Amino acid sequence: MSEHENPMSIRSKNALSGALLKLMMTTPFKDITISDITHRARLSRQTFYTNFSKKEDILHYLVEGLFCRYSAQISELNTPPSSLLVEYFFYWDLHRDFLSLLFCHGLGEIFQEHNRKFFTSDDSLNSILNTEEILHPYIRASLAGLTYELLWLWLTDERGLSIDDLTILAKNLLAGNIFV
Repeated sequence: MSEHENPMSIRSKNALSGALLKLMMTTPFKDITISDITHRARLSRQTFYTNFSKKEDILHYLVEGLFCRYSAQISELNTPPSSLLVEYFFYWDLHRDFLSLLFCHGLGEIFQEHNRKFFTSDDSLNSILNTEEILHPYIRASLAGLTYELLWLWLTDERGLSIDDLTILAKNLLAGNIFV
């Protein structure tokens, strides 16, 4: 989202997003049509196509917005590297309902794509990586994979691991404290 974006476009995108999410609560994603979304949002198909090219674009818009807010939040917090995972999982726990909706519709790859992009390209991570620069891409790839897989399992698993236990597990995995 750009600060120079047309306010009408933002309102339309938000209305279309809300309509899609409401529909996803009762209807499989594959069965939702553009007409369903625009009817629910009380907007025209032209408005939809002015803002998005397909319904998946709405989900990309929502996930991208969440990652932008998360990125701004962690850069403001000035947290130590050891707290990055804690902040990450607590942030996404606040958006648990949305992520659960994505995952239950088999759309986790949308989140995974943005998660990978965040961990591999977000410059705010440079300051917390305390290693040689040549290792940064490998560390970033490991963080992207680890965080996505743990988050996905945590949200889809019925065993009810607490957020505190999840962050401890993630830290121990990264530190190598799990392996014999």
